[in-house]
Amino acid sequence: MNVLQAASLNVHEVSESSSAIGGAQAPSASAVQSGNPLALSRRADRESSTDSSSSEEFISYGDKTAAEEPVIAGNIIHGVRTTRQKVDRRPLSDWHLKPFREMTWAERLCKLAAAPEQVHELVPETVDRGPMPTNPWWNDNIFIISRAMIAPVIQRTTQSYFNITWNPVAAYFFYVFIFIEFSRMVLDRLNGFSIRFGSLDEKNCGRDRTPNASVNNLALGVVCESQQSGSKNIDFGRSCRPLLPAAYMFIRPLFTFLLAYDKTQQPLDIIRWSYPLRLMAWQLTLDYLFYCYHRLTHEVDGLWWVHKHHHSTRHPTAILSILAEDYQEVLEIFVLPFLTSLLWRQTFTEQWITLCYTLMVEMQGHSGVRMLWHHPTLFWLKYFNCGLVLEDHDLHHRMGRSGRNYGKQSRVWDRLFGTSTERIETYGMF
Repeated sequence: MNVLQAASLNVHEVSESSSAIGGAQAPSASAVQSGNPLALSRRADRESSTDSSSSEEFISYGDKTAAEEPVIAGNIIHGVRTTRQKVDRRPLSDWHLKPFREMTWAERLCKLAAAPEQVHELVPETVDRGPMPTNPWWNDNIFIISRAMIAPVIQRTTQSYFNITWNPVAAYFFYVFIFIEFSRMVLDRLNGFSIRFGSLDEKNCGRDRTPNASVNNLALGVVCESQQSGSKNIDFGRSCRPLLPAAYMFIRPLFTFLLAYDKTQQPLDIIRWSYPLRLMAWQLTLDYLFYCYHRLTHEVDGLWWVHKHHHSTRHPTAILSILAEDYQEVLEIFVLPFLTSLLWRQTFTEQWITLCYTLMVEMQGHSGVRMLWHHPTLFWLKYFNCGLVLEDHDLHHRMGRSGRNYGKQSRVWDRLFGTSTERIETYGMF
């Protein structure tokens, strides 16, 4: 059963699911036909138990009744409620309960990259955080550009004052290091916002933790893991395979070098006046390619396996943006951006800045921060009702395979092809 069939829910079904998300009242039949997630949430639960994926991977939104005791399955916190569901169907995550000295190296690294402790907890209904805050578009641009320019400025300084020419290999590893540091700064920023402003849907469910089965894949961005199952420590010397985040950190900057690096060019001299326009064209093109691929994986039974693991979380955090199998990440971090860059050529420094923008948007979309947060460069699309905000992709995850909101840079293609859905906490905000 696909997303479009969910629109056929009758009013009786809608009334039964009125408390599925956010405690809202039952929406009207017209809201159902428009794809309102309040109406679709119950249908999404039924699908998650009948489609090709196991229902054990998803949170049940069909029963919001609070359990009398803290839920002990799924995402565990000592004595603290993490969900209003009686049955927590999230993948098991209890590795964080170990004393730090007993953790594996992968678990320790994952602990350092984890979201703040309070975002995993259930917020009482009586808590009032006040009006939804808004993050201005210029704030993100200042953050991204001021940090993305660190590497080109350092390279330019060494070339101009010390007459040092950077060969491609040395430059590549330097930029990878800066990219990792930029990722850390983005993560710290998003975690800070989560503490200050809270999380979306926090009164129904806390943010998901890294599943036990995914700790190794998410923890190590630059090393290899032992293939020995149950090993307490990581074996760096034996047979090992590249980790998914390693591909994320190493492959993503790679196409930038393959397409555009020229050691004879000054990095600050190759930013053209037309770059802002080409950046937005690049983002919309990437969004179209991603939309097509993303929607196919949700609606074609034979392709769901490509994307299934990523949807084992319905309330992700920024670090869970890379929760995926290797084949999905290779498509998303290399193939699609590479094809887009062939259509919209950019200089090396322009490609580097574009890379930083892309990382920021993807981590932001999975952070779940309770904020009206527009895209930093495509914010103007809101005047055409096609702009993306942080809640859009958060709703996409909450709906499981039922999908909608397939775009990750804009809502242009979702609006054009009828796959967008109404917002809940930022509904009516501009």
